[in-house]
Amino acid sequence: MKAEMHIHQSSINLPISPAFINVLHSELSHWPDYTATQSVIFNFRDDGYSSESGGFHPVEIRLILRNGIWNFDYLTDFSYMGHPYPELEKEFDVSWSQGYVWHYMMGDMKTEDGEELFELWQRNFIRYWKAKVYTVITSWE
Repeated sequence: MKAEMHIHQSSINLPISPAFINVLHSELSHWPDYTATQSVIFNFRDDGYSSESGGFHPVEIRLILRNGIWNFDYLTDFSYMGHPYPELEKEFDVSWSQGYVWHYMMGDMKTEDGEELFELWQRNFIRYWKAKVYTVITSWE
């Protein structure tokens, strides 16, 4: 990865903060530059998160390489849902490739309506990452 990283958006255009890009770039800086790589998946996990004790939601983010340019593919925030046997399910989902913003309580959202939710999510995510609550696993495809 280059020292200065730019990640593009397709289909939808959400307010991506430079701090969010810096989080991803920081995680990528631990890895060599793989020229054959077509995508990278980040898994951010709070090892103590459970349905009983709560914690910080797991997050998965995928970037794909198109014509030599990194693009956001999707971002998914998971949480435990259901009773009496909670399961890990999607709570918040953004797909730049398929062009949607979705939340489990609101369903599909217009991009404009999803912007405020995304900005709030992004600020919180950055704070949690800075507080080192996540174990991060990076996978290359």
